[in-house]
Amino acid sequence: MKSRVLTALCFFFMSMSIGASSAAAQAQALPRPVVQGPVSGGDRGQPFGGAGPAGAPPGYVEEEWFVSGTATSYTKANEWRTDGLWEVTPADRAEFAVRLLVRRPARAAAFNGVLVVEWLNVSGRVEADADYGQMAAELIRGGYAWVGVGAQAVGIHAPGSGLKAWDATRYGPLHHPGDRFSYDIFSQAAGVIRGDRSPAAGPMGGLAVEHMIATGRSQSAFRLVTYVNAVHPRDRRFDGYLIHSRGAQAAGLRAEAMAGDEPDPVPAGAQIRSDLGVPVFDLFTEGDMVTLGAHQTRQPPSGTYRRWELAGAAHAEVSRWVVEVPPDLPTGPGCAVPVNAAPHDAFVKAGLRALTDWVTSGAAPRHSPEILLGDRSAPDPIERDEHGNALGGVRLPELEAPTATLNGLQNSVSASAAGGLNFCFLYGNTLPFDAEKLRSQYPTHRVFVDRFVAAVDELERQGYLLGPEAADAREAAMESGIGGP
Repeated sequence: MKSRVLTALCFFFMSMSIGASSAAAQAQALPRPVVQGPVSGGDRGQPFGGAGPAGAPPGYVEEEWFVSGTATSYTKANEWRTDGLWEVTPADRAEFAVRLLVRRPARAAAFNGVLVVEWLNVSGRVEADADYGQMAAELIRGGYAWVGVGAQAVGIHAPGSGLKAWDATRYGPLHHPGDRFSYDIFSQAAGVIRGDRSPAAGPMGGLAVEHMIATGRSQSAFRLVTYVNAVHPRDRRFDGYLIHSRGAQAAGLRAEAMAGDEPDPVPAGAQIRSDLGVPVFDLFTEGDMVTLGAHQTRQPPSGTYRRWELAGAAHAEVSRWVVEVPPDLPTGPGCAVPVNAAPHDAFVKAGLRALTDWVTSGAAPRHSPEILLGDRSAPDPIERDEHGNALGGVRLPELEAPTATLNGLQNSVSASAAGGLNFCFLYGNTLPFDAEKLRSQYPTHRVFVDRFVAAVDELERQGYLLGPEAADAREAAMESGIGGP
């Protein structure tokens, strides 16, 4: 009979003492949560979304911890306009218990001092490390620590898919009172991590966190906008923010998941407030504009704000550097036509490096050119070239040396499972050129390689690509059959 008791569960109380950074020094005192862990046991013997039998990446430790306490929800204290200068007032309180998934260097000497805290994404009704999946290579080679925070209710309680459904034994102690408490839960989790000063017993294993960056992709990015504008001025937990693929709407203050506050919804097109005092890096794809209306949030660069817009990229993708057939192009989660193939993840890695440099040294990254827009109210507001590819923005090599049309327009579902979730509308499209068009564009392989590599070189020079990804791109072009016999 399987034990209903979590094995090797270590309990201790941890003060919410705040680190010495300028952001944390201004933080208001919050309730002191209880931290439990590292967690083990359960029916499956591993954390949801964990590394599994293969183990953590070389040189890294993966652990799961539980954080419990009393969270506060908020109500609006002023009129919320698109300028993001939002104020809140504490409202009701409720008990919570959520999890942290920790991946950190095993040795202090390998740690770069920067902790990335991800608001785990629950759009699929599970707690998904959507940004870690794109950042992992840079996190590991750069010596970052990473923590995923289960800040939203559906990740725990969703019937059939939440943590309790996945492993009732391991996650039996967890409880979430609703997403209106998610903002304070995220703050409290961040305070626990940053306040960890124990030699080896806490979530950070004795690592000294010098800088802490928050990140979130898609629904989590919607949440981070509201957190940044309304909660950061109160709590000041983070030294910088990477907001990845948000849309026109910020998340509701009191509503669940993606629902809007009623009768007073958050205004569409919210910008990032101008008085934060810490850097905010906003990363968008053209797909975020087509499917989510993200172009409505545009704002100019400032001392604390930068933005990149990736032409040719979709909100979600199955990436490759060079589009050619064969091999067959993937159709993602059962989509009708091949999904977007732009290497979105490569630019996320560069964005993380750029934000880290900004936070640690004050060197702000460039603000990218805007993707060109025509009729902003049209289903597709983007201006396109003769191949159907977007104009303006960060110029991917797949657009400067095109072998296909790459866009973020809605894909459709070919065959979906009954009752299953399908996000094909976010996956964009890849429409490869036929053989005749390829021959007319690239009479020789050298013509293609030279054009592609020139685009890669320029992206690396401008900071949009890092060296390892740039090298992969050049190699892919040289090994391709484009322009060959």
